[in-house]
Amino acid sequence: MFDPLNQPYGATPVEEEDRQYLLAPHQGIETMAELNDVESSNIAGARFWIRDEAFDVPDLLSVPVQCAIHRRMFDQVWDWAGRIRTRELSIGIDPYRIREDWPAALGDATYWVENRTFSPAELVLRLHHRTVQIHPFQNGNGRHARIVAEELALALGLGEDCFSWGGHLGVPLDQQRAAYLAALRRFDENRDDIEPLLRFAIDPEAEDAWP
Repeated sequence: MFDPLNQPYGATPVEEEDRQYLLAPHQGIETMAELNDVESSNIAGARFWIRDEAFDVPDLLSVPVQCAIHRRMFDQVWDWAGRIRTRELSIGIDPYRIREDWPAALGDATYWVENRTFSPAELVLRLHHRTVQIHPFQNGNGRHARIVAEELALALGLGEDCFSWGGHLGVPLDQQRAAYLAALRRFDENRDDIEPLLRFAIDPEAEDAWP
């Protein structure tokens, strides 16, 4: 149901259904490892752009800025970069609902900020969970949602490196992925139990992790 953490793909071939959306310079890519390399380079550049833009909280809680961030993350690789999903997938809500449900989720988060409904860490992760559930883009939703979560956390006063996304657990990547999915499913079942997701996503040793 949810995007996994970005994992190395090894020699797994790129699916033909996806290949049609690769931009011309990358049509020769054969494996997911090659694809991961070019996507990672694109995303690294996007991170510098995001920090230069210094988006504030209202920006980050708007659909246009979120789409702009996704576009910057994938615009050198995919033709769907930054476009709201129109295809029905095995994950995410029906495409026709995205343009209503996604702004509603961002509106809820705006209300939480204005009324201090949740702590900054909980607020960010509640929105992260909902965004991944909605799955607004054709692909790259997990990576996009994590970058937005990090930038929103920074704008809300959390420490710059408070999110480790399981890195602080000291376990292999496959176990981090399992912990991530388990925490998301736990919260999906009980919206009062966000503690597993907090424990997974936030490094307790990070400076200003819990303002």
